[in-house]
Amino acid sequence: MAIVPLSKLTFVGHHAEKERVLEDLQELGTLEIVSLAQDVAPVGDPSKRSREALNYLESCPQKQRPVTHAAEFDAVRVEEDVLELRDHTHQLELERDGLMHHIEALAPWGDFEFPPDEGFGGQRFWFYVVPQNRLRDLEASDLTWEEVKRDGRDAYVIVMSEREPQGVPAPRVRTGSVSRQKLERRLEDVELELEDASLERIRLTRWSRLLSRSLAALEDRAAREVAADQCYDSNPVFALRAWAPTEAVEALRGYAAKHGIAMAVSGPGPDDEPPTLLHNAERTEGGENLVNFYKTPGYSSWDPSSVVLYSFAIFFAMIISDGGYGLVLALATAYFWKRLSRSAATRRWRWVLVTLVVTTVVYGVLVGSFFGVAPASDTFLSRLAVLDITDASGMMALSITIGAMHVMLGNLMDARRYGWSPRALPSLGWALFVLAGYALFLAVQVGVDWLKAPAVSVAIVGLVFVFAFSGYGARPLARLGKGLVGLTRIISAFGDVLSYLRLFALGLASASLAIAFNDMAAGAREAIPGVGLLAALIILVIGHSLNLLLAVASGVIHGLRLNVIEFFNWGLPEEGPLFRPFKKKGA
Repeated sequence: MAIVPLSKLTFVGHHAEKERVLEDLQELGTLEIVSLAQDVAPVGDPSKRSREALNYLESCPQKQRPVTHAAEFDAVRVEEDVLELRDHTHQLELERDGLMHHIEALAPWGDFEFPPDEGFGGQRFWFYVVPQNRLRDLEASDLTWEEVKRDGRDAYVIVMSEREPQGVPAPRVRTGSVSRQKLERRLEDVELELEDASLERIRLTRWSRLLSRSLAALEDRAAREVAADQCYDSNPVFALRAWAPTEAVEALRGYAAKHGIAMAVSGPGPDDEPPTLLHNAERTEGGENLVNFYKTPGYSSWDPSSVVLYSFAIFFAMIISDGGYGLVLALATAYFWKRLSRSAATRRWRWVLVTLVVTTVVYGVLVGSFFGVAPASDTFLSRLAVLDITDASGMMALSITIGAMHVMLGNLMDARRYGWSPRALPSLGWALFVLAGYALFLAVQVGVDWLKAPAVSVAIVGLVFVFAFSGYGARPLARLGKGLVGLTRIISAFGDVLSYLRLFALGLASASLAIAFNDMAAGAREAIPGVGLLAALIILVIGHSLNLLLAVASGVIHGLRLNVIEFFNWGLPEEGPLFRPFKKKGA
């Protein structure tokens, strides 16, 4: 497991070669483009438009027979036609809804045409919905008005005035300047246009299969357009900057020399924020997904992928606490195995599932539970059951041991990246403090009094490291303040270690539910002669399915939580951007 070292590359070439260079670099798939254009907005997913076009066609209720020959198919043109049609349809729908609302608002006033402003000597019509009990206020005014309609509560009143009248006991109703008759004619035209657009959408569905096959090519084209916008252009040359793995620099240098492109190489500067590219063996690559699910390690940090993968598997197994449930998960994994082998991304998750299944079955054997049933005392499996999940003190001690080791490991790995620098001492100090706290816990549990004094001494040394070096490199007063702030994490250290007690609590809950469902099934079988066996089977299937579902959900949520919150809190304080290679889809 490692964070891949990166180099910063700058390519300069003739502008006429720009498109070909981008195609070649995309084919190589080893670069992350860095924008040199100052006036380009941040770019989202460049493949979004292609997928939107395909989804718009596939969601059409009616479809034409798909065309299978690609002789007359232009993917770019079809994509543009589909998206243009979608946007036009959306605008028509908005206009239709607005027209319908406007027509409904004009209905109480009847059919009329607005006269020109000069037709009444500059007088204009103003519309109001006046509560009937306020009409007397209008009658007492000097306004010229007419009631055109009345319902059970309000009166619909038109006032004639050169300017908006004052003293009307109701807010003005904005009817617009277009008559209801014209609005209805426009609504009819819009609905006809919508019908034409619907027919055109149906016609375009003939290309959906070919568009689906061309999706990768369209997405690659969109990515090249985005990359082109991120280049610096100054005729007759262009410049492109990118991050690349240091191990790929020589191959890129050879490409640049072959095609007459200038290439400059430099390492990350003090003001740079290189992206993070993780590299792991195939069977532990899934840990990268678990890590990046929450945060990406900073470039100068360390790769926790393997640690997170295996610790997550252990936590998951402890929460499931049943070998039988592990075998069910094994069958589910075997069922989806081929489907999970179709791409590199799904193969990562395949090995994550294998790790979870193996760990769950092994831990289930160690606790001696298979669907809530312990193996017979004279069997081989019973001799392997060395843990008693109902032993509260023992399982709590195991959970605290795992928590202390996990937090210490995080601190030690964080300290390791600084080498022999004094900056490593705060993390080393917290590791010593947690170790001392765990030693005191053991001393109390086992009754070893001689261990208490050394443990206190180690805790003091650890806290001195934290206080003295948390502000290393800062001015004296700032260093003193940072040291005091660092000491405030003492409570957090205790709380994070104790948080691992959830492994015992959730594992006990899962095991207890399994036993409870077994007891319910046994009771039903004995209480109801004949039909009791069927009732017992139903209880077992539904009960264990529900328990497995709850246990898996708890295992995923809390197993990840202990890694990405408690563990990352101590072992991975820095976050960085993820390396996103400029490469072809599926490459």
